[in-house]
Amino acid sequence: MAATAQHELSVAQLQAEIERLGRELDQASSEKIQSAQLGLVLLEEKGALQQRCDALEGLYENTRHDLEITQEALMKLDTTQKVTTRSGIEQENALLNESAAMESSLTLQIIELESETKQ
Repeated sequence: MAATAQHELSVAQLQAEIERLGRELDQASSEKIQSAQLGLVLLEEKGALQQRCDALEGLYENTRHDLEITQEALMKLDTTQKVTTRSGIEQENALLNESAAMESSLTLQIIELESETKQ
């Protein structure tokens, strides 16, 4: 009877061990599934962040290109304005010189006419 009792105790211990191992397996499986789900969420977030990063890099490149074009246009405008201003000043000086020459010529003609009328 002692052997049977010890055998039953051993069977009971084995069944308890099987149940404990089953619970541990269930818990390990549950943790594994949870880890896999979290991994998928992280992969999705990484993909979304990568897309956002790519979009921002594209926007940066477009903006940088627009800035370069704008800087070139500003330089051309500045050069054109300087040339136009210089040309305008030269033209104004030429007109002033022409006016001064014409004034001198007319003044001389007036003096000559006044001289003639006095004689």
